[in-house]
Amino acid sequence: MALFLLCFIVFVIWFRVKMNKNNSQGSTADELFWEREEKANHARKKDISSLDYLTPDLSRLPLVETSDDKEAELAAMVKKYASEKMINLSQYSNTDLKEAYGPANLETLSNCDQSFLLFIRSLSDWGNYLFGKKAYSRARQVYEYSIEIESDISSVYINLGTIYAKSKEYEKLDNLISLVEASNFSLKQSILKKLKLAKLV
Repeated sequence: MALFLLCFIVFVIWFRVKMNKNNSQGSTADELFWEREEKANHARKKDISSLDYLTPDLSRLPLVETSDDKEAELAAMVKKYASEKMINLSQYSNTDLKEAYGPANLETLSNCDQSFLLFIRSLSDWGNYLFGKKAYSRARQVYEYSIEIESDISSVYINLGTIYAKSKEYEKLDNLISLVEASNFSLKQSILKKLKLAKLV
C-alpha cells in the first residue's frame, strides 16, 4: 500500500510538471503569434500587380453545345468564375499575406483566393457530372486541367485515377499517386488509399 501511494504521489507530481510545461509552451507560442500579428498589421502596402494570377484557358476544356440543361448550367458556372481575377493562396495564412503585402491588400488578395476556390470547385462539379455520365474522355480533360492549376479537391484525383485505371494507363496512375504523396492535401491519405485501390480493380 505504501509503495502504491508513493508511486501515485510521484505520478501526480510528474503530471503537474508536465502540464505546467505544456501551458508554458502554449503561452509562449501564443505570445509569438500575437507579436507577429501585431507587426503584420503595420506592414507597408506593396504592389501586388505582378503576382502569379491565374488566367484560365477555356480552350483547354471540353466546352460544347449541349441539350443537357444540368451540364450547360455547370459549364456556365465554370465560364462565370473563369472571368474573375484569381490566385491560389492556399499555402499562406492571413498573417503571411499581411506581412508580405501589407494589411491594406488583404481583402483584395482574399477575394482573389476565393475566386480561385470557386473556379476549381466549379471545375470539379462539372468533371464529376461528366464522370457520372461516363463521359470519361471529357471528364478527364476537366480533371487534368484542374490538377495542372493545382486543385486540391479530392474527387478530382480519385476520379481521374479511376479513369486511368479503366484505360490501363498505370504509369499515369503512378504519377498521380506520386503527385499526391508529395502534396500537403488535408485528405492526402484518403486520396492515396483510393488511388492505390484503383490499381487493383
